[in-house]
Amino acid sequence: MGYLREHGIKAICFDIDGTLYPKWRTNLYLVLSALKHPFFSMKYNKTRQIIRKEDGLDGEKGLSLKDFRRKEARVLGFDDLDKYCEKYNRCIYNPWQKEVKAHVRAFKEVKETLLEAKEKGYLLAALSDFPIGNKLSSLGLEGIFDYVASTEDSGYLKPNRVPFDSMLSSLGVSPNEALYCGDSYRKDVQGARNAGLHALLIPVSEGKVKDYPDANLVLTGWDKFSKIVL
Repeated sequence: MGYLREHGIKAICFDIDGTLYPKWRTNLYLVLSALKHPFFSMKYNKTRQIIRKEDGLDGEKGLSLKDFRRKEARVLGFDDLDKYCEKYNRCIYNPWQKEVKAHVRAFKEVKETLLEAKEKGYLLAALSDFPIGNKLSSLGLEGIFDYVASTEDSGYLKPNRVPFDSMLSSLGVSPNEALYCGDSYRKDVQGARNAGLHALLIPVSEGKVKDYPDANLVLTGWDKFSKIVL
């Protein structure tokens, strides 16, 4: 019997970047983006760190995506939200869409595993810190998930609990009936556990498996997922 049945879990929820496809693709894009727009890219990356710190773990209520963009604009020093959004789309979002379409591919076992989980009756969710855009279609995973959202849509970034709470509400499950899977210990595992979910860290280097005490499960790769989780 797999982990899900043992714990009465009804929904399997996933981070996207670095979880469904290799993280080095995201890191490569960030480097290329920094080379093209060095000053803005550097400030944008720092801005997200500041927002995570300001948000903390517990938000009182969800905000709108527009409110989140206002947070970014404020930290970056933009008085005009429209001007900030134009700059963001030109320097960050639009180039990333092109990179995703051209180069991003899912880990080998991902689609087969997700389809197996769906066939077994589990709800599937994708919750990413970054905008979803064309990621799922480029990964060949469009239409598989019951819930798809960016944490930005709720006005907060992981590890804040608000995006997790919004996801659970939409899925109609309680926190202890959901497993969240991601590649970041702080954002994904500790964020999910803070919101009451079970948490799985994937993928992890072989020698690091025992280094994540807050994770309910730690897997070195997707080839282990079906046997251990499902």
